[in-house]
Amino acid sequence: MNHTEKLMANPEHKEQLDGLDKISVVSYRLGITLFALSLLSLFSAELLCVLELETAPVLREWSINFIAVSAALSAANIHVYDKKVRAIIAWSSWIGLALFIVLPSKEWLYIGFIFITFSGIALKESYCFKVKGLNLVPLLLILSVLVLWMKEPTILAALVGLSGLIYTVLAIEKWKMPLHFDIGNKANYEI
Repeated sequence: MNHTEKLMANPEHKEQLDGLDKISVVSYRLGITLFALSLLSLFSAELLCVLELETAPVLREWSINFIAVSAALSAANIHVYDKKVRAIIAWSSWIGLALFIVLPSKEWLYIGFIFITFSGIALKESYCFKVKGLNLVPLLLILSVLVLWMKEPTILAALVGLSGLIYTVLAIEKWKMPLHFDIGNKANYEI
């Protein structure tokens, strides 16, 4: 088994899925979809902020809340064979979600941990899909955290908008696939 095969599910293997497997795959894909929509919503909120419109803070808060929900959905249902890689991807979100609750004013910090998860997902999915820019997403998300810390809404809008578009294409491609593609061979998962 090569390095890539150790990291994620093998779409060539058709595993028999039970109900929990199907729920897991659908939840993972919902997390990716919600993340894409949340980034696009955050893009809109940041543009409204630049325009100094009153609705910006409310839309921004909803966007960040949905980013948190998408992190929980995706982190709880990530399908990666290698347990160390899976732990890094998943636990980044759990740490981010804990910080979201404990330190809600430190957006850049908890969003940074959540973005580690979605950077890992982007890299994982780039092995399966030739979505343009998917390998660029980790850099865009890292820069987004820096810009979030610097409180630069114009630059943040551009970064999360582009990331959101790339993730939207990924979400569309994921929903086209049969569910068993995400699971691969259950025997290969490290426990």
